[in-house]
Amino acid sequence: MKRICLLFMLICIVSSPVWSGNDDDPLCKSIQVQKQKNKIYELLNYIGNISGYYFIYDSKVVDNDKKSRLQAGTYSIRDAIYQVLQSKNYCLRTVDRYILITNIETPSQTKYRSTISKSKDSAAYIEISGSVMERLTKEPVPYCSVNLEGTTLGTITNNNGKFVLRVPDSLFSRRLHVSHIGYESHLIPVAFIEGTPIDVYLNPRIVPLQEVIFRLVNPAKIVKEVLEARNRNYLDKPSYLTTFYREGVERKKEILRLTEAVFKIYKQSYSSSFSSDQVKLLKMRKITSDAVKDSLILRMKAGVEGSLMLDLMRNIPDFLEINERNIYDYTKIDMTEIDSRMAHVISFEQRKEITEPCFRGKLYIDAENSALLCAQLEVHPQYIDKAEELFVVKRGKNVNVHPQQIIYSITYKELNGKYYISHVRGDLFFKMKEKRQLFYTPTHLFFEMVTCKVDTIHVQPFPKDERLPVKKIFSEERFVYDNQFWGDFNVILPEENISKNLSRIASKIEESVE
Repeated sequence: MKRICLLFMLICIVSSPVWSGNDDDPLCKSIQVQKQKNKIYELLNYIGNISGYYFIYDSKVVDNDKKSRLQAGTYSIRDAIYQVLQSKNYCLRTVDRYILITNIETPSQTKYRSTISKSKDSAAYIEISGSVMERLTKEPVPYCSVNLEGTTLGTITNNNGKFVLRVPDSLFSRRLHVSHIGYESHLIPVAFIEGTPIDVYLNPRIVPLQEVIFRLVNPAKIVKEVLEARNRNYLDKPSYLTTFYREGVERKKEILRLTEAVFKIYKQSYSSSFSSDQVKLLKMRKITSDAVKDSLILRMKAGVEGSLMLDLMRNIPDFLEINERNIYDYTKIDMTEIDSRMAHVISFEQRKEITEPCFRGKLYIDAENSALLCAQLEVHPQYIDKAEELFVVKRGKNVNVHPQQIIYSITYKELNGKYYISHVRGDLFFKMKEKRQLFYTPTHLFFEMVTCKVDTIHVQPFPKDERLPVKKIFSEERFVYDNQFWGDFNVILPEENISKNLSRIASKIEESVE
């Protein structure tokens, strides 16, 4: 169940490039520019629009907000960039449609590759980090997919648009695929950006007019076709998913408890509906604040099980089952782009005569193959008071708790024609107070799980003694602390509010297990 996102399509006018000059060096080609004064970020965008290039750089190297100017005239792309940067003390490299800007003192590729990380008992890997932002507004793009092209290795950006991805050295020649609903995707060679923190700016995807004109379609029929195409679109044999999981409790923007883990999941075939997925715990850590009374900490009810249950293609919810008992109304509201594929945007909401707490939200369905690409859901706010017992267990004595908003997001990714669950996020907002308190306190429970790797070879169920009991409260698991905790596992970077609180709540770092 996930809050409805409004996608605002912003039009940017791209000027036609005027080319001349040395064909061997693309930065020697000439462009004609007009006189302007603006921030460096805006002027680089202007050069990019004219030349057809995207810029990649670390905002610590290039001051985005510094004022600069361009004089009218015809310049090489390189000279126009130097004019904007007000210095030639930068190294400019081009690959495909990208120009990388680094300090001229940046170590050579050869020097950097000698410092590739290597964790104990693991292969060498390269760490790529950066931020993803909306090009026109410079706002961060949260939950943006960051994957290695042609593989299932990847992660997502956090709520602040930041990411880190550890890439095995054997995949050094691949490209980084950065994508999000409603934006143009980017494919950036890993060799181009290794060792350099990058800022990636995404352009809003402008859907062509002919795609926006809605034909006479039945939105319920589009939803029905998702299940009809399920066996064709989704994995038809068991697989292993290596996933990163996080859950926590936040009160007044202070983190009270944070639990993180790496799981190996035995994922049943999507065509099998009789057996449950299995979870094996690989690594785990928990940080709890000693500064708050335990009676005021809500416990996440089966967040791990909830993450598995939100795989909508394995656990079919009622809003995907179109039959005579269906209680939802469906409306087609938009077309958008996801991973360079056109998608229908279908909204749904329970009918007015239904007064139980049901879901409403949006479904993003591939216009060509009917695969469900994304779902954004929430418990209907009009009836949310009736849903309290579904989400909270182990509240303290004499504590009143009332749900305010329950929202979920689910996304799928494609590899070799088959889709797998990529990211699940749940945000549960409550108000709570003890008997003697005068006012309610806002409290936020959250969990998320991202698939970092998929394996389909030699997949076997886990022995019973290795399976994690997913119905239990996960934060109460026992484990042993490990200094080199994450090693080369891919994780979701903590959000800024979590990072700021970690040092304060680390008074009790509980054990972890491997």
